Amino acid sequence: MKISHRTVPGILFLLFAGGMGFSQATIDLDEDDFFGSTEVEAAEGQADVENIEDEIDREMVGLSGNLEASSSYTMTRDFFYGNEDWDANTLSHMVIGDFLIDIRLKKNFRAFMDINIGYLTNGQPIVHNFTVINSTGIPVYDYSLPGPSPTLTILPGTLIMVTEDATTLIGIKEIFVDFNIANAVYFRAGKQVLQWGRGYLWNPTDLINIDRKSFSNMSALREGIFGLKTDVVFAREFHLYTFLDLNGVEDLDDIAFSARAEFLAGTVEFGISSWLKYNKIPVYGADISLPIFWDISMTAEASLSWGHNTGKMRTDGSTYVMRDELVPRVAVGLSRTFDFMDVDDRIMVNAEFYYNHAGYDDNMFESLSLADLAVFYTDYYESGNYGKYYGALFVTINEFFRKDMTLSVSGMGNFSDLSFIAMASLSIVPVNNFTLTFTATSYLGPDNREFSISVNPESYALGNNMLSLSVGAKVVF
Repeated sequence: MKISHRTVPGILFLLFAGGMGFSQATIDLDEDDFFGSTEVEAAEGQADVENIEDEIDREMVGLSGNLEASSSYTMTRDFFYGNEDWDANTLSHMVIGDFLIDIRLKKNFRAFMDINIGYLTNGQPIVHNFTVINSTGIPVYDYSLPGPSPTLTILPGTLIMVTEDATTLIGIKEIFVDFNIANAVYFRAGKQVLQWGRGYLWNPTDLINIDRKSFSNMSALREGIFGLKTDVVFAREFHLYTFLDLNGVEDLDDIAFSARAEFLAGTVEFGISSWLKYNKIPVYGADISLPIFWDISMTAEASLSWGHNTGKMRTDGSTYVMRDELVPRVAVGLSRTFDFMDVDDRIMVNAEFYYNHAGYDDNMFESLSLADLAVFYTDYYESGNYGKYYGALFVTINEFFRKDMTLSVSGMGNFSDLSFIAMASLSIVPVNNFTLTFTATSYLGPDNREFSISVNPESYALGNNMLSLSVGAKVVF
């Protein structure tokens, strides 16, 4: 059963209404934070500029990261309705972590690596290519064939997906080097995550990153993409960014090129961008960030193309590509902090709306056959980008009852099929750099909709989740 972290409306409401005292400084980890502050001694009343510059330009190596252990229990709707017993629910455990190595050289030259590890006690679906198989082959279910238990013999060289009893994961999310020319033109070469666009959750102008932001864990470090980024600094108010996407490139025709011009005018930041690739539809974008009335900050981001490069599937299982029509995608967000009970910025609120013209009108989960659903779910479905209309709300309350506690309440909805996720997380920081988190997630809406459905990754059988409860302990170092 496919599992993700989400939250219960009843618990959500009680926790939200319970109080405003809870605090936990949520720890955001970024590779640029390693050497964010450097203590330098100077003569009293006078800064020693030379020593400061020497200290900043000093070669150093930093090791940082995080390690988190968590357990979750997910309950199905059939269990709640009394149609299934406890065996229908899923208990899972995992340990995941990121180890960050930051090597700083002189003159802003640098190397960085994010090594990601994980251990999942229940295992996870993994694609295997068996090149040596015994004479009998491997019998597996093929649900496209008739019969109660149809099987197909897998031959050597065939890709199949299996779920292991337990899975150990190790990989590199990011690995890159930074160098520059006269501190005016900056380069980053390697596997990297780009900050492209201004949306809080959705970034319609970002056609580069392959790993999208996670609603259930907005601070999670993401998987990078291989390429070369350039930042040309004309002035503090004007930057020109370019990116050559070299991921999986075998021929020059496979290279994608992106460019973004970013401007600052007072308190207003805005940018224009483009994405180009041979034999593909060009995509153009624009974004803006500005303060408006009542101390509210607004972000807006939009992309536009004459057609859509990503293929789609019809309800009969056939596929097509949108052509000869305007395809806009727009995200608009509002954010504000509130002082409460003599605590500055105690409450933080972010709200965002997303329109996706390329989304589906039909309920593909109910319309497709089981064989077509397997293809759709693997190759065409993307969570949070499946429908046409979405919204999300994030509320964080610091010092909730105590200074070391924080309450986070969030929700996301697909307004096209009226399915929703509601999530409430209570975090406690008993000692510095250690966070204990309790999370409840509820899945709302009719059966077989985007945020209520669960798909078995082996058989692609459909189910519907109701509630998930999880506890996690995270160490940051």
